[in-house]
Amino acid sequence: MKNYWKNKNILITGAAGFIGSNLAKDLVSEGASLFLVDNLERGKMEYITDIFSKVYFLNGDLRDEDFCEKICKNKDIVIHLASKVGGIGYYTSKPYEVMNDNIKIDSNMLNAVIKNGIDRYFYASSAHIYPIELQGEPESPAIFEDQDYPANPELSYGWAKLIAEKQIQYACEENPNLNVAMARYIGIYGENQEFALETGSVIPVFCHRAIKHPEIPFSIWGTGQETRSYCFIDDAIECTKLMIQKMDEKQVVGPLNVGQQTRIKIEDIAKKVIKISEKDVKIEFDETKDTLIWGQMCDCTKAFTELGWKAQTTLDEGLKRVYTDIQRRLK
Repeated sequence: MKNYWKNKNILITGAAGFIGSNLAKDLVSEGASLFLVDNLERGKMEYITDIFSKVYFLNGDLRDEDFCEKICKNKDIVIHLASKVGGIGYYTSKPYEVMNDNIKIDSNMLNAVIKNGIDRYFYASSAHIYPIELQGEPESPAIFEDQDYPANPELSYGWAKLIAEKQIQYACEENPNLNVAMARYIGIYGENQEFALETGSVIPVFCHRAIKHPEIPFSIWGTGQETRSYCFIDDAIECTKLMIQKMDEKQVVGPLNVGQQTRIKIEDIAKKVIKISEKDVKIEFDETKDTLIWGQMCDCTKAFTELGWKAQTTLDEGLKRVYTDIQRRLK
């Protein structure tokens, strides 16, 4: 929609993070007036350096209710991306911290949106909300949006996201002027993603290991036979924007699965990354680590039906871009 974003006052939380920084750059190019918030726990100022002169940035803690209410004043759209996130090791070692902080952050932001009378609210949810029983085998069928109940997420992170979705849905029932969109992101990857070996996600960590090999070993937690699906950040941003625009027509947009319907084994991703590196790398498997989620892929047909959106970037193309980005950042 031409000029939809021009001069709109938009708040993005988690704006110095992976998805937030990429979305902010896109919306700046569309002429939006951006107010960016991040506590820089995982986000980095370097991710938004090239747009810093064109936005307003504030370092703050969304666990503070008064702070949330303050930053939401006079905004046309609030895009809430901030969350306590990490790799699987972080989720399993800090389950209470993850759940408690995320519930607090999400409740504070929703209350602030309501108190300020904002009528456009986008919430970043996750495919981790789905029951673990649906992800128990590498070839588990693709998961549809209506399979979220009976609820049984594997991680506390998933429980927190599911609770937030319910809060938002109830808020809409009591506040007819509140329009919301909820995206269940699955396997989003791309530039500016965390690549720390202990806390990063699979793709950036594999790129990190390949770039540093043989200084560090190329190891995989588990057998490498579990499967995932991955969606490049550019595609996820396009869907996010379409969902926000759709709020002009519908009070509640979603929850929608936002991902790529192509399943791949973790071991095969490693092999693709090694091929990009052009190195002779031997993969090591750490089978002392338990596999919690064997297969994770969501059906994204609903996003195509409602928005005309479908992920376009191939995994090979996306991996090359991530590898180049991390290679640059490691120098």
